[in-house]
Amino acid sequence: MKKFWSGLLIICLLLVFSGCSSNEADNLTMDKFIEAFNNSGEDVNHDVDSGVEKGINREKKPKYEMIDAKDGIIFNIGTNTVKLYEYETNAKAKKAIEKYNSIMQDWPVKGKIVLETNNAKAKEIFNSVE
Repeated sequence: MKKFWSGLLIICLLLVFSGCSSNEADNLTMDKFIEAFNNSGEDVNHDVDSGVEKGINREKKPKYEMIDAKDGIIFNIGTNTVKLYEYETNAKAKKAIEKYNSIMQDWPVKGKIVLETNNAKAKEIFNSVE
C-alpha cells in the first residue's frame, strides 16, 4: 500500500511541476525579436534605397501567407534583406518547415518565429533572443 501512495504522490508532484513550468519558446514574441534587432547596433533599416529609414517598420510585410505564417516583417541589415515570420504556435511553425522543406530547410526557428536571411549577423542576433 505504501508503494501505491508513494507512486501516486510522485505522479502528482510531476504533474504540478510540469504544469507550473513555462516553455521558454512560448515567451518569444515578434516584439522581442524586433527589439533585439533595433538594439543590436547594426545598421537596421526598412528602406535600403535611401538608408534613411532606421529601425524596423512593422507595416512592411513579406508574403508571409505563402508559407502559412500568421504575420511577418521585412527589413534590412545594411543591404541584406531579413524576414521574420510568426506562426500561431510552435507546432505550426514546425509543420510549415516540414511542409515547405525545399525552401525553409535552412531557416532558423525559435519557438513560433522563423528567420529568412543569408546575413550571418542577423542569424547571430536571432539566436541570441531569449
